[in-house]
Amino acid sequence: MIHPVRLTPLAETDIAEAFDFYESKKENLGFEFVERVEQAIVSISKHPLSHRKIIEDVRRCSVERFPYGLWYRVEPDNSIVIACLHHKRNPKLAMARAKRGLRGPRL
Repeated sequence: MIHPVRLTPLAETDIAEAFDFYESKKENLGFEFVERVEQAIVSISKHPLSHRKIIEDVRRCSVERFPYGLWYRVEPDNSIVIACLHHKRNPKLAMARAKRGLRGPRL
């Protein structure tokens, strides 16, 4: 069964910024990053509960080949990606986003 995945606008911005960074380092590397993010989204969609909880009910799915993770929350009807952060970023940023969106309006 496929569990729909939605991205918050902030998560989309995170992905776009990482794309720009990698694309500036090497041609097509940004596109490879986005492909790996899409693969992580598929993983979340197929197995939303398989990734470990990091902070309260927020889980993280690593992006293969890149030091990034998709931070997300599983809800009854979908999973919501709240951040795409470099592994060296402070996890408090993901937590702040989770608290801000905690049971807030639907995306």
